[in-house]
Amino acid sequence: RKLDQVQAAFKQAEAAAEEAKRALHEATSRENEAKAREADARAKEADAKAREADARAKEADAIARDNEAKAKEAEAIARENEARSAQDELQAALTELHAQEAAYKAKVDDLTRR
Repeated sequence: RKLDQVQAAFKQAEAAAEEAKRALHEATSRENEAKAREADARAKEADAKAREADARAKEADAIARDNEAKAKEAEAIARENEARSAQDELQAALTELHAQEAAYKAKVDDLTRR
């Protein structure tokens, strides 16, 4: 009779231990799942930050190319203005040369008439 009680108590203790093991296993499993979800969320956040950084880099690159194009356009305009200025100086020199030539011819005509 006493032995039966001890065996029953032992079986209850074994069952309680098994239940505790199952509960611990479940809790560990849930904790691991939560950790995995958290790691996944961190990975997704890191990926989003990387894409954002890439987008900013591409935008900066596009701005740099745009600025370079504007600088080249300004250089081209400056060279065009220099060319016009040189052409104007050349035209003025040519006009002065024609005036000097006309004055020279007039002087030669005047001298030949005398």
